[in-house]
Amino acid sequence: MIILFFISLNTFVNSLSLKQVLLAIDCGGQESFNSKEGYLYQDDQYFSGDSRVSDYTYNDVVYAGIAYTFTPRVYFTERHGNSFDYNIPINKNGQYTIILQFVELYFENEGDRQFDIYIGTKKILNNFSIIDKKHQKGSAKEVFIYIEIQDDKVLHENEECSKGFVNGKLKIGFRKGAADLPKVDGIVIVKGHNAGEEEKNHLIDNWEQILEENRKKEAELERAELEAQNMIVPDQVEPEEGEGLFSFLLSPLGIGIIAFGMSIFGLLIFTGENQDQKNKKINKSK
Repeated sequence: MIILFFISLNTFVNSLSLKQVLLAIDCGGQESFNSKEGYLYQDDQYFSGDSRVSDYTYNDVVYAGIAYTFTPRVYFTERHGNSFDYNIPINKNGQYTIILQFVELYFENEGDRQFDIYIGTKKILNNFSIIDKKHQKGSAKEVFIYIEIQDDKVLHENEECSKGFVNGKLKIGFRKGAADLPKVDGIVIVKGHNAGEEEKNHLIDNWEQILEENRKKEAELERAELEAQNMIVPDQVEPEEGEGLFSFLLSPLGIGIIAFGMSIFGLLIFTGENQDQKNKKINKSK
């Protein structure tokens, strides 16, 4: 049986077209795969430095479900370490959005893991914590960093990031901060600055409602599939008052009963008339 998985991506998931996504990396992943939005996540590449990979595919938190995402697979693996970089090739000037994807699967509290994120030598985030007021353990978190590449330099908030773009490669760094080790689960590079941050915030704020709507739609689609395979009987619609009797009278059985009743009625009338005539004859003879 085909298991249907329904997602209404148009209204509450990142509004990324295939043309917008320049590159997506599944950090720590060994195989490429397509996201629910339709773009390709490549296996882990372009990394350097002191780091290693962890696979949490069979982790209890992962098994229970990653919140705030409909592409949980990217959060099954991670790259972490004391100090490491991703050097991502970009061959055209223009505006870009870096989407860094994280999930905390080990620590419980905000600040248990804190690390710094760089572009070149410019620190973009200081003592960044994956867990915050909106993101708990097991919640997918995306950080949107807006940049512009001009020839051999990269700008963030109109400031140059020294050594951030060298030999056609964008350098994103992860450095140890106030607590534990830096990590990253996924990196997406998007052309332009319309990368779906508002849609992502909407997804987070309305997560439970969206899940409930999806569950209902999935159930409807599964039932429709079973009905198409004649595995279940479609729900019977309750007739309105009087509608059932009217439908029955118009059925072949109803018409037969009416015809039989009319014939009996006619026979009774005919029999009654004959009896009246006999009675009149008897009266005259007397």
